[in-house]
Amino acid sequence: MKKLDKLILKAFFGPFIITTSVVVFIFLMRFILTYFDEFVGKDLGLIVFVKLFFYFSLITVPLSLPLAVLMASLMSYGNLGEFTELTAIKAAGISISRALRPTFIVAILISIGSFAFNNLVSPWANLKGWSLLWDVKTTKATLNIKEGIFYYDLPGYAIKVNKKFKDNKTLKEMVIYDHTESQGNRRVILADSAQMYTTLNNRYLVFELFNGHEYSDYTDRNSSNPNQTQFTRSAFKKSKLVFSLAAFDMHRTDEDQFKHHQSMKTVIELGKFIDSVKVDYKKLKQNYYPSA
Repeated sequence: MKKLDKLILKAFFGPFIITTSVVVFIFLMRFILTYFDEFVGKDLGLIVFVKLFFYFSLITVPLSLPLAVLMASLMSYGNLGEFTELTAIKAAGISISRALRPTFIVAILISIGSFAFNNLVSPWANLKGWSLLWDVKTTKATLNIKEGIFYYDLPGYAIKVNKKFKDNKTLKEMVIYDHTESQGNRRVILADSAQMYTTLNNRYLVFELFNGHEYSDYTDRNSSNPNQTQFTRSAFKKSKLVFSLAAFDMHRTDEDQFKHHQSMKTVIELGKFIDSVKVDYKKLKQNYYPSA
């Protein structure tokens, strides 16, 4: 490698790395703004966000490379022209095409590398990234009971609180509808006040109810009349309700459910998919009879 090539490549790779990083960062910011509502209010943890941004950074690399090559070429030759180095190169009898040769060769190598990246790394990153994003989108927001509004995120229950104190634990005038048996509002719990807290490393939510009543309307299975119901009412000074918070955890979906998408296939896999589509098309065409 001649000194001229080293000079031009040294001026090229600095702006290329910086431009690639900036473009990837811009694409990541666009991704965050697009799915910002899906991230708010969910206790996902730092590791989930690191994995998500890592996968989508890999996805955006092939999109960033063409712009990075263009900007780095303009910046490198612009800097060479600004410091009269291009003038010195021309004065030495070296043609412009010879000065452009190093970046041209590098651009070809980057194109080949980009193709290999798209064929090998991008399908894996797409599979990991989009499946993780789906799990994030389907994860419920953290527990947030508001005043005067029914809360339905606890499976099988509708909860309403008329007043919630600043400590986020003390509740006033609480109404709980039990829908776990899918038979309507047959069990209702009213409490004058309550204390809300979690236990066992936030795995369970506890409502400690005070001064309330429980109303139940249920069918006696031993009765000969299935439409006959019994109504009960009981009062309590203190009672506890315990709810599992497993529904708020993020559950990973089987990645095989996402592998059918074209963006998650390599060139060889896409070729096999095209062949199978052609075979199916021929079968449909053979079995098709135009109506008279």
